[in-house]
Order: sequence, then structure tokens, then C-alpha cells
Amino acid sequence: MNTKVMIQDPVYGFIRFNGEAKTLLHKGGSEILRRVPRNLGQGQFLTLDCRPGMDVCMSRCRFVREYRAEITWPEPRFTFVFCMSGSTRTRNPWCPSPLDMTAGQVHLYYFEEPVLERRVSGREELQAVVVRLSCEGLRYLLETDQEGRVAPALTRAIEQGSLFLNRKMTFAMQYVLFQMFACSHQGMIRRIFLESKAMELVAYTLEQAFGNDDCGSFFPAVLKDEKERILKARDLLIQRLRFPPALPDLARQVGMSHVRLTRGFKKIFGCTVFEYLRQERLAYGRMLLAENKLSITQVAFEAGFCGSSHFASAFQKRFGISPSAFRTGKSRSTNQ
Repeated sequence: MNTKVMIQDPVYGFIRFNGEAKTLLHKGGSEILRRVPRNLGQGQFLTLDCRPGMDVCMSRCRFVREYRAEITWPEPRFTFVFCMSGSTRTRNPWCPSPLDMTAGQVHLYYFEEPVLERRVSGREELQAVVVRLSCEGLRYLLETDQEGRVAPALTRAIEQGSLFLNRKMTFAMQYVLFQMFACSHQGMIRRIFLESKAMELVAYTLEQAFGNDDCGSFFPAVLKDEKERILKARDLLIQRLRFPPALPDLARQVGMSHVRLTRGFKKIFGCTVFEYLRQERLAYGRMLLAENKLSITQVAFEAGFCGSSHFASAFQKRFGISPSAFRTGKSRSTNQ
């Protein structure tokens, strides 16, 4: 795995976590501990190589500011993310919209092209467990799926090249996560314990996601030509954040009816056209605030909001912090 971490402040440049890695070899597997460099924050990432085609990463860290990680895996894998605190935003070429992973949520995703761009918010603790299973490893487990609910859904994901869904974390999942972070075992017993708990999390997730007859709702059933038109509509929105076309005009520009565009947009992005536009405007506004070159009122207008109060209200709701407090925190971090 090639991992690059980039802080928004160009002073830090690129830093490879692999340079900070400490490897502890065990019989039948390995444990890799990556500590966060002191100038970036504090905490660590612990990765366990478990059974063939499976690895588990336990993260507990806090960065001084937002960072971006570019990650390339050697092969596509089904990834289960259990976020206990903090938040991340992940992008992938196969995923038309970013995946926002927040506290109290469990996420399952699979992308045929295993290239990710991940942003982790700073100044708040990130505590999460990530379980990754190869396609072959998962197929081996699914051989016992006699009811035929889980296996067809995940096989379809492999055929389509992508899958992404999220659900609220259950109490049972939270208890397993607590056990994993509180584990006091050592050596081989520790590895077996953590692997078994990770598999328990996988079982809970698959049951929650596919243990009913509504599995098809997790897959964006959109024809290729229609998908290309919808992605073109998305690009037009991003290019014209301040003055976007009205929905009927947007649909006309991409050769669709506004009803088909609305339905297709919901299937692919999981939100309405207006909601997606708002998310992109807020993300752009956040970037402008971090640059600290414009006033908050100017940022609001540049991001497409009608006024600073409207922008501040939407920003607070989306990120849990006011634009002025966000900017103050960024300025303090830069001056430290």
C-alpha cells in the first residue's frame, strides 16, 4: 500500500506514514503500527494481517488540521468501516459523489478501481475500525449462504464494479468495538481475538444490510447512457456553483426529462439535485475559508449563497462549527 498524507498547509508537504511504521511479525500474520508524526498530531493506526484476503485496521488519532490521504490498494476489496468518532470524506473514480463517514455509522463499500482519496477532519479524535475482505475471501464465506440473500447482492456488486451503503451502528456493533479497543491479550491470542471480533462485525453488517428483501435498493440501477448524462449534469452543477441552471434547463442540457434526471440523480448520488448542489457549495466555501483570503460574506457569495447568515446556518448544520470559529481554528493552527 502506498499512502501519502498531505496537510492543507503546504509547509508540511507530503509525508509517508510508511516511514514511521514499526512491524511486529507473528506466526501466520503481521501487525503493523503506524504512529502519527508529532508535527501532524497524535495517535496511531494499527493494521493486522489476518486470514488470507483479510486485514483489520484500528485507528485512534487526532490531527492538528485536516489532511488528505491518497491510497492505492493492490486489489479491490469489500471494505467495512465502523466510525466511533470523527469524520472522513472518501472519493473514488467509480463513486460519483464523495462518501461521508461519520460517527455512529457503519459503511460498506466496494470499488473495482481500488484508488481512494480520503480527507480526515482535524482537531477531533478519529476512532474507527476498518475490515477489508478480498472477493475470494468473501466468496468462501458466502458458500454457506443457503437462503441466497447476501451472496447474490455482493456478486452483483462485483459485476457492476461498485457498491456503497451506510447504516446506523447497532448497540451490538458498538459493544464489539469497545471490546476490540479494550483488548488486553498479547501475541497470538490477541490476533485471534481481534480477528474473531472483526468477523463478528462483518456478520452484523451483512445481516443488517441484506437480511431483508430490500437488497436491490443499495445498487444504483441506472443504464450506462443514462448514468453518463447524469454525471454530465453533476459536472455542470459544479462548474456553475454560483449560478446553476434551473432543474428543467439542466435536464434539457443533458438530454433528459427532469423527472428522469431527478430519479437517476437520487439513485446514483443518494440525494436530490438541490442537496448535492448544497453539499458542493459548502465544501467549496470551507476551502475558501481555509485559504483565509476573503471575508465570510465574500465566501458566502462565491459559494453561491444569497447571504452570510444563510451560509453560516448551513455551514453550522453541515460541519458542526460556525464559519468564523472554523476560520479562527485554522488561523491558530497555522500560527502554531
